[in-house]
Amino acid sequence: MKTIKDIEAHLDNRKIRAAHLLVANDFAPKGEVRKVEDIAEEVGVSRKTIYEWKKELIFIKYMEALSDVSLAAYRSKVDSQLMKLIEGASNNGNASVKALEMWYKLHGRLVERSEIIDESTPKASRTYSDEEIEREMDELNEMMNRPKH
Repeated sequence: MKTIKDIEAHLDNRKIRAAHLLVANDFAPKGEVRKVEDIAEEVGVSRKTIYEWKKELIFIKYMEALSDVSLAAYRSKVDSQLMKLIEGASNNGNASVKALEMWYKLHGRLVERSEIIDESTPKASRTYSDEEIEREMDELNEMMNRPKH
């Protein structure tokens, strides 16, 4: 796994500075968000250059790594908010069912599963719902009760 320093080794100082400013800008409160033009000017490049850098894989990976670090800084806050919801402290004393579900998913005790039914699978090996069985039976009854020509 590449570290931030490994990625940084492939970038010049302007790209490193721009990436830090762009990520900080993405995490900035609503009223403090800066224009890309302002960031470009601070770095000493054009707005177009910033947009070109944002298409480079190495620059994208560096911004992702910086974002991961910024996001990780909120982990304890997120965890504490989740626990408040579970304890009911944020919900009039009632535990949030969604928060409980999230806790179980995070700890691998609740796993969502989905079934993909391939229409080419022989019907005998498929599992049907009650509604599907009822519909099939209605169709069969209709076929049996049709007048013969």
